[in-house]
Amino acid sequence: MLPLEQFIDLEKNNGSDTNIRAPVISRRHLFKLLLCSIILIGLLSYPKCSIANYTEPRTTVNRSNTYFNGTHDFKTLTILISIDGFHPRLIDAKHTPFLYNLHNLRSPYDMNITAAPYMIPSFPTQTFPNHWSMVTGKYPIEHGIVSNMFWDNSTSSEFRPNNLDSRIWSNVADPIWQLLQTKSQGEYKVATHMWPGSDVVYEKYGDVPRERMPFYYDKFDQWEGLQDKLAQIFRYVDMPQLKDRPELVLSYIPNVDSYGHNFGYDLRDKRLQKLISEVDGFFRGLIEGLQERNLLKISNVMIVSDHGMSNVNTNDGEHVVVWERMFPGDAISAFISHLYNEGPMMMVCLKNPRDKQWIRDLIEVQLEKVYGGELSRKFHVILKEDFEPSWKYFQYDGKKHTYDDRVGDIWILADEHYAIVKETSDVRVGIMGTHGYNFDNCSDMASIFVGMGPMFSNEVIPPFENIEIYKMLIKASALLEEKEGKEEKSLLQ
Repeated sequence: MLPLEQFIDLEKNNGSDTNIRAPVISRRHLFKLLLCSIILIGLLSYPKCSIANYTEPRTTVNRSNTYFNGTHDFKTLTILISIDGFHPRLIDAKHTPFLYNLHNLRSPYDMNITAAPYMIPSFPTQTFPNHWSMVTGKYPIEHGIVSNMFWDNSTSSEFRPNNLDSRIWSNVADPIWQLLQTKSQGEYKVATHMWPGSDVVYEKYGDVPRERMPFYYDKFDQWEGLQDKLAQIFRYVDMPQLKDRPELVLSYIPNVDSYGHNFGYDLRDKRLQKLISEVDGFFRGLIEGLQERNLLKISNVMIVSDHGMSNVNTNDGEHVVVWERMFPGDAISAFISHLYNEGPMMMVCLKNPRDKQWIRDLIEVQLEKVYGGELSRKFHVILKEDFEPSWKYFQYDGKKHTYDDRVGDIWILADEHYAIVKETSDVRVGIMGTHGYNFDNCSDMASIFVGMGPMFSNEVIPPFENIEIYKMLIKASALLEEKEGKEEKSLLQ
């Protein structure tokens, strides 16, 4: 169960919230709040659903119009920001007051806010598969980035997070920027700032259209400060010429995930408190910057994360296993072509896939022999054909997929709060954070969603799968239903 009471409070006001407008609540609105509270009690068991159909927002903005903010003409603006590894429990009234108020539909600005208690990530709950799911609207087995690390037979190469080999990326599903830039014949421009997978260059392939790349993109920089990131976003927003200015900006924040891997998540940790406070200040600066530019009325801002983080105790030796010890003798060199380990999951690629049944049994026996029955039962050795359909992974719908061969023959999957490590001597003693678990078995993998702007209504919506973000970006662009003719309107009216 997700601890909703820690971050969902639709009616409570903090004493420190002195800058928040006190709402005038009618009986009708009180009834709505009461109804929302009743609904929230059952949200954790709410079925996965689509949120493509929104109730009508109170402000209508049309991309075909040109809007004047007092100094420049603008088209509608959409900004999508992802905080890697940010679990909803990190939204805290004391340390992230701005995000906390947004998550509870409160803001000092006149804007619509839609929030979900949590968003459901795709399996595996890793950075690259989930960021690509959000911008393609497809599950990892369908878009091809099936894990943070895998072997690609078609190119005889290994995929890792720093691998920008366009031969691997060129075949996957079309990202949102390709759709929007192609649909508009280049008029609609997209800028990506460190969004995973957006900086792949396809120049060597003449059959790959230019729109496959965002019009503007920035290389990954793990040392970039949040204020520098904010400044870069506004450099795009402030471009002087309307024809040059991107209408969709996507950005990525890696800091929280990096900290979580090293130290886990504990809100009593002063360093974590400081980090998430800085993230909170980043979003306050983003919204205030849009307000100062008089752009809030035509801007849709979405705050998301790719997955959460689960704490693993490495102190007692009872929550981790060393992967080298799971294979007897020279089994690795004799039968295995590639091994990819990421915390709670290991993908095993065999030299001869016909050996998978007995090698799976061999791993199970070895696990119990080395670690005993109690600990070994926390690690499940399965064939790729054994994935439950609900995981939306290998042949989940009974059909073959283009990228089935990127999925390893055997998988070792850990229970929540358990992990596979390379060598215990390589792991920092204490609490570390990890991710990759299936959300259905580990609520720590939950991600966040808050949407603001004219496209949204003021409401709490049920949890939904992150592939729906793609549909939201299409809706925000209005390109698929754009009417001919351009009309200028002033935001100052």
